[in-house]
Amino acid sequence: MTIPDIRIQKCNNADINDHGEFVLYWMTANRRPVWNFSLQRAVDHAKELKKPLLIFEALRCSYQWASDRIHHFVIAGMADNTRAFQKTKALYFPYLEPNPGAGKGLLEELARRS
Repeated sequence: MTIPDIRIQKCNNADINDHGEFVLYWMTANRRPVWNFSLQRAVDHAKELKKPLLIFEALRCSYQWASDRIHHFVIAGMADNTRAFQKTKALYFPYLEPNPGAGKGLLEELARRS
């Protein structure tokens, strides 16, 4: 998939860390393995850097719009994503926060290592 230039936006001035263990893709808004330009961008970076791709998809317990309905939808999607990513070389890390605050610092630690 070719990513249109209009879809690429640099969000900070940080250099790419060539020494990271992996390329980290934080799956938030577009929680799907296909037709996802940002995921494809991460795949391209992983190939260029010759690093594994780690896809991190998390669901916190409490946030402004948390509800059983939304959580059911996201968890079902995570199950689908687990099956989809098993067919790829990507490492998929779905994280369900067991209680409020338990995942604090997890994303930052993954980013530090990437």
